[in-house]
Amino acid sequence: MAEIRALLSSRDFPVAEKQADELIRREPGNFEGYFWRGFVALQQENGYDAVRFLRRAELLDANVWVLKLLGVSYYTVRQYRLFTLMMDQALQKQPSDFAPYYYLGRYYASEQIGDFYKATEYLRKAVRYNPQHYRSYYYLGYCAESLRRITEAEHDYQQSLQFAQAAGTEFALAYEGMSRLRLLENKPQDALDYAKGAVKLSPEAASSHKALAKAYDALGRPDDAIPEWELAAKFDPTDASPYFHLYRTYLASGDEAKAKAAYAKFKRLSATY
Repeated sequence: MAEIRALLSSRDFPVAEKQADELIRREPGNFEGYFWRGFVALQQENGYDAVRFLRRAELLDANVWVLKLLGVSYYTVRQYRLFTLMMDQALQKQPSDFAPYYYLGRYYASEQIGDFYKATEYLRKAVRYNPQHYRSYYYLGYCAESLRRITEAEHDYQQSLQFAQAAGTEFALAYEGMSRLRLLENKPQDALDYAKGAVKLSPEAASSHKALAKAYDALGRPDDAIPEWELAAKFDPTDASPYFHLYRTYLASGDEAKAKAAYAKFKRLSATY
C-alpha cells in the first residue's frame, strides 16, 4: 500500500496502475487493489473505469472511503442520483466526516441544480467538521453571492483566502469571487486587482480570464478585455459566452467582420453545448 501511495504522490500513474493490478492478481478478495485501481483511473479522468473498479471494491468492503470515491466517480460520469446515494451512505457510516457534506454542497450549488439554500446547509456542516476547509468556504460564498447576500459572501470568500494561505496554497476561485463582488458593488478597479490575482494563480483557468475580461469591460477598456475573452475561449472550448462578449465588443468598435465571425462561433457552440 505504501508503495502505491508513494507512486500516486509522485503522479506516476502508469506504475501505480501496474502495482494495483498486481495486488488484484495476488489478493482478489482484497478490496484495496480495486480501490487503488479505481483511484488511479479517476486521477487519469477515466470515470467509467473508476466506477467499474470501485463497484468491485464496494462488493468486497463498502467502507466509507470506497463509498466516497465511488460517489465522486459517479459524479464525473453524470450519474447524479448514484452520486448522492453514495454520499448519503458514507454519511450514515461516518456522520462527522466533512467530505460528503462538501461534495453534496458543491453538487447542489452547481449549475444543473442551483439549490443554494440546500447547498448552504451541507456546506455549513462541512465547515463545522472541518473549520479550515477553504474550498467549503468558497462555495458558501458562492451560494451567498448567488442569493445576493453580499456581506455574507465577502466574509466567506475572505475566510477561503485566509485558510488557503494558512494551508500554504493560493486559491484562485476565491479571488474570482471577490472580483465578482466588487463588480456588484460598482468597484471595478478593486475587481480588476482581484481578477489579476486569480489569473496569476491560475493562468490556464478560463474562469480567471473571464473575471479579468469583465473587470476590463467595466473599466471601459475593451482593448484589454479582448485578449482575456480570447484566452477564456481557448481554455474552455465548450463555453459560448466569451464569443458573445467578443461579438459585442467588435460590433461596438465597428469591426463588423470580426463581430460576424465571433457571433458565428457563439451560435455554433450554443447549439452544440
